[in-house]
Amino acid sequence: RGPREQRFSKTVDLLGHASMPDTERDAPGVSLREAIAASNPKHVNDATMFISWTWRYKVREFLRALRNYCCDQDLDMAQSFVWICFFCNNQFQWLSGALHDGVETFGETVKQIGKAVCILDTFKAVESLYFSRLWPVFEVFTACAAGVTVNFCLMDDSEDELMDTTLRQLTKSVVIDVMKAEASDARDELKIKGLIAAIPGGAETVNSQVAKLFLAMAHRYMQTLL
Repeated sequence: RGPREQRFSKTVDLLGHASMPDTERDAPGVSLREAIAASNPKHVNDATMFISWTWRYKVREFLRALRNYCCDQDLDMAQSFVWICFFCNNQFQWLSGALHDGVETFGETVKQIGKAVCILDTFKAVESLYFSRLWPVFEVFTACAAGVTVNFCLMDDSEDELMDTTLRQLTKSVVIDVMKAEASDARDELKIKGLIAAIPGGAETVNSQVAKLFLAMAHRYMQTLL
């Protein structure tokens, strides 16, 4: 049993998603999105936002940040639909190896949705769970390269901290090192870092572009909080 299977060794059946039949695999187990659609179809629709985050967040803090973002942007939460990998990917297919390569396919998902929102635990890269994970950094770079609109929101404690930060301090705080970031799946990490190495300028290009994007977003974010 590999590391992926160990982390999902105890299955919790939510809305019947673990027992619902998956016709592609001819076995039980569907995505949470499919289970929600079966029981509450009005809560499922085409996504209006791709959410970039990390599985290490606490659920309550993550949801509060997302709710605050919708309020700050004057979004109708009843008409806001998010694409979150945990809900939209069929984890049973992923574990069985039947799911398509996420590294190859997620870029199309981001482009199709046309908007990405990054949920940050803190803007300080050296302390951030977000920037320590490879997938979120790669997601942001891919979205930016594809011309997708990228926004971000902070968890509660980090908002006050950001407002007490000077622009010079902020610039020193947002230092990205994508090659030090890690992925839970070693195969994903190997493939993503291989793709990064093939980009002109390699990791330096990714680090620079992601840092510039977050600095620009942080500056705009500070203006909205004034």
